[in-house]
Amino acid sequence: LIRYPFGIPISLIKEMATDANVTTIVASQAQQNTVINQYIANGVDTSHCDFLIAATNSYWTRDYGPWFVTDSSGQVGVVDFPYNRPRPADDEIPKLFATMMGLPLYGMNVIHTGGNYMCDGHGVGSSTDLVYVENPSQTSAQVDDKMNRYLGITNHQVVPDPNISSTIDHIDCWAKFLAPDKILIRKTLPADPEYTALESAASYWASQTSSYGYPYRVFRVKIGRASCRERV
Repeated sequence: LIRYPFGIPISLIKEMATDANVTTIVASQAQQNTVINQYIANGVDTSHCDFLIAATNSYWTRDYGPWFVTDSSGQVGVVDFPYNRPRPADDEIPKLFATMMGLPLYGMNVIHTGGNYMCDGHGVGSSTDLVYVENPSQTSAQVDDKMNRYLGITNHQVVPDPNISSTIDHIDCWAKFLAPDKILIRKTLPADPEYTALESAASYWASQTSSYGYPYRVFRVKIGRASCRERV
């Protein structure tokens, strides 16, 4: 799910469309025609592309886009949450996408954002403690309960943000599940003020039991501090 004007290079869209269906949010039919022409000119496989005509405020679909669940019969549904930014058009996209795809829609009353949520598909989910801060009318137990009832998260790992210089406190600025037993953690040089907190986060995850029944394999990658300061 991406939005035009793009926030990613069209070469990446071409790569995605070779293996997956790409839904592009556009503001009008005229804008859709413009995008189709750009796709054709750049060799994008348009047979793997469809379009959602809707208003948006930004291209951060990772943050405001729909979250997907399946029920006991295998029916896919969309979970919608109040988006934690003052961008009302963006906040409507999960509802419009569910309607477009003919999917059931479930409204989860937890203020959240996609950038601060990751899950392994087996009941483990993780966010920074920003999720508790942004829901002051609910206790942490109530937030955890909704994550369980709407998303199937039985192990809600709410952790501190080691990125002390970050302005958004999103978990995707420093960690990502690569598989149910693998997690990527940001790495810095020892002189960096965030080094100790990031090493502590890496040690924490290495000590946790994955959904496969053994400790997580922790992978490290150096990522600059400026990479997660745009989405404010």
